Amino acid sequence: MSRSTLHPPIAEISQQSLFDRPLSDAAVAALWRGQVIDAITLVRKEQQVDLKEAKASVEAYLRSQPALQHRIEQDQSDARTGLFRWAMLFLLGGAGLLYFLM
Repeated sequence: MSRSTLHPPIAEISQQSLFDRPLSDAAVAALWRGQVIDAITLVRKEQQVDLKEAKASVEAYLRSQPALQHRIEQDQSDARTGLFRWAMLFLLGGAGLLYFLM
């Protein structure tokens, strides 16, 4: 048996996609809970890759799942809206308090 049949050429190894390995069930479950950072952390630990590769892998999975991607984007939008509302309430409350104290 020749050596070329045992190991792929180095050029093939470097061109293999980072996304050949599927995400684990735990990482997918974290994504469905809206916990993207937790999913990236799980991928880093399970696949022994750096942050950039783990993030790219999770993003590629999200691109392949439009319903999940839309749900996460909607959750993030709702969180920003809620944060804005709390900030406005805090500012208006502070302004009201200053008005009555002066």
